[in-house]
Amino acid sequence: MVDNGSGAELDAARELPGVRVVEPGRNVGFAAGCNLGAEVARGDVLVFLNPDTVVAPGAVAVLAERAAEPGVGMAMARLRLLDRPDVLNSAGNVLHVSGIAWAGRYGEPVESVTEPAEVPYASGAALAIRRALFHELGGFTDELFMYQEDLELCWKARLRGLRVVVEPSADVFHDYRYDRNPQKRYLLERNRLVFVVSAFSGRLLAVLSPVLLAAELSLAALALRQGWLRDKARGWAWCLRHAGWLLRHRRETQRLRRVPDRELTRWLTPVLDPAMLEVPGAVRLLNPLLSAYWSLARRLV
Repeated sequence: MVDNGSGAELDAARELPGVRVVEPGRNVGFAAGCNLGAEVARGDVLVFLNPDTVVAPGAVAVLAERAAEPGVGMAMARLRLLDRPDVLNSAGNVLHVSGIAWAGRYGEPVESVTEPAEVPYASGAALAIRRALFHELGGFTDELFMYQEDLELCWKARLRGLRVVVEPSADVFHDYRYDRNPQKRYLLERNRLVFVVSAFSGRLLAVLSPVLLAAELSLAALALRQGWLRDKARGWAWCLRHAGWLLRHRRETQRLRRVPDRELTRWLTPVLDPAMLEVPGAVRLLNPLLSAYWSLARRLV
């Protein structure tokens, strides 16, 4: 266990046999905290769990077994809502062409997911990966702090031609609250920009440039209307201040590439429809238009 903020559960963990508590001395963020745990772990497979999860008996072993299969980069559990266990939190997260990402199949019945399946990317709330691969991919990116570190790691695995899957026989219950963290909008927007700039190829960035520009303008307008424009601006400012790091990070990410964009773009969706949020009517009207654009633009990738 990594102590990213002392609590009663950590005090109890220190008394348990076989449990080691790693103490960085401060909250270093989810990404860096997971990396610290991975540094001292000795198993062949790493299983990362959020502190607000409850694991069903046997789920960790099943998840680790799936992640160890040849050709699998990462495996995620079937995430169920802790307060509504018959309902999904996520059965594979969704990635929009603009870099916006969300929990896929949120609110659907658990019984709708009964077979292992490949997904766009895995939720870091309950994720398994081979230890050697985790270190080969560079682990999570410390600078992201939290949010979309799982997306980036999964994309790196896809750059290597590996699959990302959901394992429905591994159930994990998640005390999910979308707006729990007051810094979430800032971190999501900043990390989205980091991901798009570093993960997408130059050709894909060029093809998506109208979409990305429209997304920035639309999100800025939404932020102004909802009162979080300062958070949006902080994300831009952070990227400008760390432009040198961002370029280095892009080079490191692109060096992992072994598959063409044509293979990767099938995991991007032009439809913006996160079930846990109220989608503005204008966005719903634009979804068909963006779908038509993406259908044509993909031919240029």
